[in-house]
Amino acid sequence: MKDMQLNFFKQSYKVIISFIVGIIFAIVLLKFSEVFILKQDEGYKYNVPYSYNLAVSKASPAVVNIFSEQLVDSGKINPKKNRDSIFGKTQNYIKTSLGSGVLFSSDGYILTNQHVIGDKNLKVIVELSDGTRINAKVIGIDKGTDLAVLKADLGDNVYSSIEIEDSDKVEIGDIVLAIGNPYGLGQSVSMGIISATGREYENPYSNYLQTDASINKGNSGGALIDINGRLIGINTIIRSSSGGSEGIGLAIPSSVALNVISDLIQYGEVRRGWLGFSIDQFNLLQDGQLVVSEVISESPANKSGLLKRDLILSINEQVASYENLFKTFARSKPGDKVLLEVLRNEKTISIQIISGEIN
Repeated sequence: MKDMQLNFFKQSYKVIISFIVGIIFAIVLLKFSEVFILKQDEGYKYNVPYSYNLAVSKASPAVVNIFSEQLVDSGKINPKKNRDSIFGKTQNYIKTSLGSGVLFSSDGYILTNQHVIGDKNLKVIVELSDGTRINAKVIGIDKGTDLAVLKADLGDNVYSSIEIEDSDKVEIGDIVLAIGNPYGLGQSVSMGIISATGREYENPYSNYLQTDASINKGNSGGALIDINGRLIGINTIIRSSSGGSEGIGLAIPSSVALNVISDLIQYGEVRRGWLGFSIDQFNLLQDGQLVVSEVISESPANKSGLLKRDLILSINEQVASYENLFKTFARSKPGDKVLLEVLRNEKTISIQIISGEIN
């Protein structure tokens, strides 16, 4: 009897131990799965899927092809070379252009690059995801950022618009996908990473995302998306010696585009603020410091008391950096208040500048 009871307790002990071990194993396996299995719907950032089909399927219906006809002034023609132009008249010709765009609202608003449609566009045609072609109206252009907003009458048809992510959250090394119509071949997707952020190139409003995702002619105005299919940039420029993709592509961040979209739809132009001072590039490059190199007379900065050689310590209560300063310049509107904290003669001074309007 005692032996039976002893065996019973031994068996029970083994069962209990096995049960406890099983629970511990299950907990460990669950934690392991949370770290290494992609949670696409939750946007878990550092997991890499085996396929990006879900992201592409989500975003690609909102990426459109754009065909435009532009009137180009070729300048005066030499009468000796053309007997039909004996008075040296200016000859214009029509140039066709191909690019991409992004449908960002279900009622037909489309974002693209200004250079895709040109300055003097005669006709802009948008090809939607189902192959339908519609004439589009130009709502507004902004040469400063090379962006344009178009409006297509979609009628009763329903088309997917793209989901927009805050590009300020993008980090170097993040995987991205570029969607567009390279060389007119039709919608294509390429993959890469974010190579750099805050890139400057050719204009004072540049704050580009740099990527090595393949971008070619025809991709301009197309979408740069994250692995969740959300728009983080508009593909715009390639740096290339051959004319084709060499791994250096630049995209306008979505945060910049959103500000431009709002103004173009509301006013037909972008209304930017003006502060009226510049930064010493030598100090910026050598020490990373924001030292005021010039204050324009009668400018908002001049009226607020900002002086040459002031060292900017903070901008709107955030640590001073060139990226922060750029965002303040690019996003300020007339009447906005910009709070600077500067170091002058070993004293910290607070200065409030009321942004003016650029004439």
